[in-house]
Amino acid sequence: MSEKKDNLGYVLFVFIGILIAAGIYVFFHDPITAVDDNYQYSNGETIFNVTKVNDIETYITLYVGQNEQAYAIGLRNDPLSLEDIPVYGAVNTRIYGDSEVYITINPEANLSSKTTIAALEIDKIIDNELLYNIPVSSAMTMPNTLGYPIKSCSSGTDTTTIIWLTLGSETQVYTENYCIIIVGTNEDEIIRAADRFVYQLLGIMV
Repeated sequence: MSEKKDNLGYVLFVFIGILIAAGIYVFFHDPITAVDDNYQYSNGETIFNVTKVNDIETYITLYVGQNEQAYAIGLRNDPLSLEDIPVYGAVNTRIYGDSEVYITINPEANLSSKTTIAALEIDKIIDNELLYNIPVSSAMTMPNTLGYPIKSCSSGTDTTTIIWLTLGSETQVYTENYCIIIVGTNEDEIIRAADRFVYQLLGIMV
């Protein structure tokens, strides 16, 4: 009987040890909270400190305003992962001096909430009072039952830029008169292209 108690005690000791070890591993290797990768990103002129928390959360600190106030920009993708996306045209100056910006989609393109994420990534930069401080509104390219205004690339003016989120055969960003077209081969790629565009707006990528 004594030998059985000793064996039971040994098994419980090992089991508790395994639980403690597993808890320590989860604590230090939690993919949601652990910093996956920190690095410095250079655009050829300026070096930025990048904090990549996980696959959908990256922060870069900018110094904005006359007082160079520190401000952390949070996007889903880090700049190094977006270098494969081409950008054509001066998208970083297209919205300068604008009084309004519309982000538009085709209501018949069967896009889901993922594309909404791309729109929000753009909105939080352009509509940010510390950055561009330009009002951003949602729109659709044709009549719709949701009550959104109709805005296509032809709706742009000197003071109104249209940003069109759309699917295409190549993930890319380009300008067309008063319009910025953000293209992805699927909706995840639209989000990547939107972040590529935002980094261009902020001068982090060129």
